Amino acid sequence: MKHLAGYFSKYPIIPAIRNIKDLNKAMKIKDSVLIFLLTGSIFDLEKSMQLAHDNDKILMVNIDLVNGIAHDREGIRYLAENDLCDGIISTKGYLIKEASKYNLMTIQRVFLLDSASLISAEKSLNYQTVDAVEILPGIAAPYFIERQKQSRCDYPVIAGGLIQNKTEVESLKEKGIFAVSASDHQLWNYNKKGGNNG
Repeated sequence: MKHLAGYFSKYPIIPAIRNIKDLNKAMKIKDSVLIFLLTGSIFDLEKSMQLAHDNDKILMVNIDLVNGIAHDREGIRYLAENDLCDGIISTKGYLIKEASKYNLMTIQRVFLLDSASLISAEKSLNYQTVDAVEILPGIAAPYFIERQKQSRCDYPVIAGGLIQNKTEVESLKEKGIFAVSASDHQLWNYNKKGGNNG
């Protein structure tokens, strides 16, 4: 995931799709690299993958939210062998580990609710199999980054949820965030020079 860092210095937003109808809109954003699919079913994946690759995008599928994917080794194998995604997003470490075996990109999603969940999150991550960590809510991501400094870990951190404008995105970037995932179309129109164009 770190090899993508240069792309996100220009455009730090990852469009997160919560309605399958919005997929085409996300594809029109020239500077976006990753697309997060957080909706739909396994029957939508072949078309979504083709659309992503036709537009030079990388499709990450949240297998906790997309219907019809078994949460086991065979489910991951099915995705990989049928080329239905470039990578997965999940809160489940065992699925992340399995996806890594099939050379799928992996993003482990972590909900930070308090200091206990911060410690628990750190223990649940496997540096050999996790390509990046998505922290929800996004405003909690800097706490995870500070924790990483103490433990000498260096996961690329994506902030997701409760981020409303360009100013908040810039603030998170200054604190070391790799990128911000957003379902808000206004943030998809992020422009570093001119602010939000939407």
